Amino acid sequence: MRWFFTIFGTVVAILFLGFVGWIATRVMHWDAANMWVGRIMIWDLYAVAVVMAYVAFVGAWHTWERVTGRMELGEAARLQAEGKSLPPRPDDPKPQT
Repeated sequence: MRWFFTIFGTVVAILFLGFVGWIATRVMHWDAANMWVGRIMIWDLYAVAVVMAYVAFVGAWHTWERVTGRMELGEAARLQAEGKSLPPRPDDPKPQT
């Protein structure tokens, strides 16, 4: 996950510096530079959209696995591989011994 936070931090830093640069070039009436800073900000906003789409995809995937019970199946398989007993089923009134 280190790669994600590196990309996210870079995108946010570029956007922040872009806002600072846009304000500075706007105040100094450097119209050509202001146009280029604006273009960089637009491309950076595309990068923000890609990061947000990735976060939404991972969140939806996680929710889907939780709803369908795949997370619990994976944990049960891991417990069995380690030789530990499985937790009781929620619909089972008496745990088996």
